[in-house]
Amino acid sequence: MRFRWLVRVAIAAALITSLTQHTVAQTKTRSGVLLLNQVRELSTRSTTLSGGKLVDLETDPNFTGGAFPAIVNDAATILANYTVVRRGGYFPENRGIPRERQLTVVEAVYRIYSLPNGSELFLYRTPTENTAEYFIRKKS
Repeated sequence: MRFRWLVRVAIAAALITSLTQHTVAQTKTRSGVLLLNQVRELSTRSTTLSGGKLVDLETDPNFTGGAFPAIVNDAATILANYTVVRRGGYFPENRGIPRERQLTVVEAVYRIYSLPNGSELFLYRTPTENTAEYFIRKKS
């Protein structure tokens, strides 16, 4: 009897969570690190609708959801958990820096958001640029 009650509470919590996610302007779906040339290659595919610097996002006609301040805040902290290194790996100069927290100048930290109109916002930043860049693409 008690187990059934716990299952019902868990199901109710899952339903409430899933229903509230649709009211969010955009949802972060993935994040990670890629080589900058890989990101640039992704941005030139035929599925790309638009792109540019972060400041251009607010007026981009393909950006829906209206949560520009949240994206700006995320872009400002996207590099926060990384340490920029000259060469990534287990080298003496990187002692004490976990490999998953090392970022070289040829890499970009990215975040992908699902937008309400069915497209994706790919936000990325490199340690060499003073701002983030983005592109919006059709979901594949």
